[in-house]
Amino acid sequence: MPLIIIVPVLGWSFVVLSPLIMAAAGALGYSTLTGKKLNDWLQKELVDNLRNYRKVTIPLEDYIKEIAAEEIGREERLDFKKTDIVLTFRKDALGKLYVEVTGPRTIPSAELTTMGDEFARNIIQQFAHHKIARELDQRGVHIVEEEVNEEGDIILHTRKWS
Repeated sequence: MPLIIIVPVLGWSFVVLSPLIMAAAGALGYSTLTGKKLNDWLQKELVDNLRNYRKVTIPLEDYIKEIAAEEIGREERLDFKKTDIVLTFRKDALGKLYVEVTGPRTIPSAELTTMGDEFARNIIQQFAHHKIARELDQRGVHIVEEEVNEEGDIILHTRKWS
């Protein structure tokens, strides 16, 4: 069975990225912060960050380069919360993508970084899965089964009808 590796390329819009990022966060048990919940959290974050929280920032350029097209607005962000941990996927004013992990000071920076790395890997896997599924569909190949092995790899079983 041949191994196919497809690397995501330019052309992603925020409309396409949002569901993929949300799926990756949801799979890890995070819920979306929106509207009043986000405003309340951001206000609380300002005070709590000074006292009780630490934040680590993981630049996604370490994992992926050029994955997001210019359509993603600068300073856009998606925030997710799980217990006391908040994950933020954001694009800064310079157009660089980051995952930020904010948590209590009792959690070491290395552990927060590990959480951010796991989130980044899940995002990359979602991007790759979406890209492969779209490419296969465009070529008339149908995914008949998907499975995830012990290492977290997604295995696609396909069939092409002629």
